[in-house]
Amino acid sequence: MGIRWFARAVGLTSNPLRRRRDTVVAALVLGVLLIALVGVPVVAVVTGRASYEGSARAAEATAATRHQVVATVLTRPMAQAVVANPEVTAQRSTAEVRWVAADGAPRTGRAPVEPGTAVGAEVPLWVDAADRITAAPPTDDQLRAAAVGLALGVVVTGEGLCMVLLVAVRAAADALACRAWAREWEVVGPRCARQP
Repeated sequence: MGIRWFARAVGLTSNPLRRRRDTVVAALVLGVLLIALVGVPVVAVVTGRASYEGSARAAEATAATRHQVVATVLTRPMAQAVVANPEVTAQRSTAEVRWVAADGAPRTGRAPVEPGTAVGAEVPLWVDAADRITAAPPTDDQLRAAAVGLALGVVVTGEGLCMVLLVAVRAAADALACRAWAREWEVVGPRCARQP
């Protein structure tokens, strides 16, 4: 079982009973298999790497316009239901907080805090260049996880498309072969019926 067996199995070797159409179908199937085994993983890796690098540059630019301050909790945290979809409801707590802005003036705002945070506790807070409360820049682990997720999505989608393409090629080849056999039987069938 080597290259010769594989070539015979996919129809690339010569055979007097094999038609040209069978060889074309075998070459198409082999091409799709190569795309599935080599092309899709390469595209997934390239896509994941490009996504990570682009996101890392964007996160770096975002981090340049944001900074972390220490804020004091002024009120008890209030739980708020966050509905992502009808089946999933998450709880998020927010409280009124105060921090010192870059210009030295005190600022207040509502920020997400842990549910059991006590009044007067100090919490880290991210603010933008205008000292407005904002989200923290994404971490490197988050960027990597997003890139890996994208690469896996490319693999699943690409392999699924290759599978659909293989099925379509085989179905089309079988349909063409059935039609060709039917036409040939129209010629050969009457001769066979006449013979005693």
